[in-house]
Amino acid sequence: MADFETNTQEESCWVWGWGLCNIETAETLWDVEIGGSIESFLDRISQHDATVYFHNLGFDGTFILDWLLKNGYSYDPDQFGRKGKFKTLISNMGTFYSITIRWFNGKRTEFRDSYKKLPMSVAAIAEAYGMDIAKGDLAYEVHRPRGHKPTQDERYYIGTDVLIVSKALRVQLAEGATRLTVGSDALHEYKSIIKTKAFSTKFPVLADSTDREIRGAYRGGFTYVAERFKGKRLGCGKTYDVNSLYPSVMYDRLLPYGEPIYVEGAPEPNDLYPLYIANITFTATLKPDHIPVIQVKGSHRFTATEYQTKILDPITMMVSSVDLELWEEHYDLEIHAFDGAWMFKAETGVFSEYIDKWMEVKRTSTGGKRALAKLFLNALYGKFATNPDITGKYPILEDDRVKLVTGPEDTRDPIYTAMGVFITAYARAITIRAAQANYDTFAYCDTDSLHLLVTEHPDNLDIHKDKLGAWKHEYDFTEALFVRAKTYIEKKAWRGVPFIVQHETHIAGLPVKVAKQLTMETLVPGANFKGKLVPKRVPGGIVLHDVGFTVPVW
Repeated sequence: MADFETNTQEESCWVWGWGLCNIETAETLWDVEIGGSIESFLDRISQHDATVYFHNLGFDGTFILDWLLKNGYSYDPDQFGRKGKFKTLISNMGTFYSITIRWFNGKRTEFRDSYKKLPMSVAAIAEAYGMDIAKGDLAYEVHRPRGHKPTQDERYYIGTDVLIVSKALRVQLAEGATRLTVGSDALHEYKSIIKTKAFSTKFPVLADSTDREIRGAYRGGFTYVAERFKGKRLGCGKTYDVNSLYPSVMYDRLLPYGEPIYVEGAPEPNDLYPLYIANITFTATLKPDHIPVIQVKGSHRFTATEYQTKILDPITMMVSSVDLELWEEHYDLEIHAFDGAWMFKAETGVFSEYIDKWMEVKRTSTGGKRALAKLFLNALYGKFATNPDITGKYPILEDDRVKLVTGPEDTRDPIYTAMGVFITAYARAITIRAAQANYDTFAYCDTDSLHLLVTEHPDNLDIHKDKLGAWKHEYDFTEALFVRAKTYIEKKAWRGVPFIVQHETHIAGLPVKVAKQLTMETLVPGANFKGKLVPKRVPGGIVLHDVGFTVPVW
């Protein structure tokens, strides 16, 4: 496990400190090796074949790429076996997964991103894994010249960061979770439970054209502010979260498997093929006192992030039978045409053995094992809908700095997109129906959360602190302001103590450190706060500029 500390000035962007430890054996800060330049780090690393993790490879890896491209190494995945070559796995969106180098001495190093295994901050890892060490603070803006030797405080800060992630990774690796991402680990684990051959039979690889049609019905979570409460300062309420929403759906809902069959016109579900994904042309008008649930993407006629109350001119969309049932509950829906449908065999219990295993680990464990169980429970479903387009980017030097350019088009087989379609559809339906059942007091929801303007628990919610699929009461709030999707603030008493106030603040793009500064009084449209850092590639690597965060107007 490794970490870089770097200067923040464009004209002097370099690594001034690094930490490195052995994931298998490191226990204390004394086990973390500390150094002071990228040259000393790479010299140390290149002496052995190794896999090295950074907890933000997109940042630290850019310094490595800069050094490689300026010191005789060349990007060449086809000739990677030769000395002085390296290859990368970087998505088309610029997300780093790995950098693999064949050093001039013949040794091989693969740098990986531990964030893809532990998708949370270092501070959150320490808390989730119940560690007795915590992330420290560092004066990032202080200029450190070349040759700077880390001080005792700096050594402690670097060592703590490295040790926290290292200990969490050790828990994963010890469980055989050795792949690049936690999603890949979860899928491998699931295949080992039902056996790889059975997986291939149950979830066959479909033709690209079929997968594209099915993928048209794939949608994410439901996030919505009740229109009548939007932008208004509200009073008391309660917030609830579903216990493991997606695993609860995977556990006992009717889910697709096998080769689908295509039917012209309207599908007629039956015992053998009870689920379908159809291409429909329709119009819709929202029923009175109902929550809008239809988004239209990819059309200039509609704002993609808004839920529509009226669709007066016919449009055509792919939709699952689960979503369509929900649409018909909320809209006066007129289907002008069924333009074909894919029908699926289905069964319950597809994931029950997998979920039973990890729910038991979660129930009976603490610290690292419990945190790992939560990751495995939530990482599997999305893997089924992985995009088959894997066209990536690769690094070049331009104007003395690293630039990422798009590589040749590349694809892989889809896994089984229909599974992702139906799991997310069922999950949306759970949240939306709960919100609709509490329409009069419903103010906001986000995927698996519900914010109600109530002082007592509603009778129509199954409330339990840890039962799979039940609603857990998270906290009470005394004031709230819901602005739009992903933008709200709630004032709550700390652990029920009324005179100790905390604010729960969520705004898309708002850094956690900035969120902690905001209150009901300071969160006003147009207000600007320092603390939002954006990366800029410069000679040597990356610097983070504070561009500030401006509260959006509502």
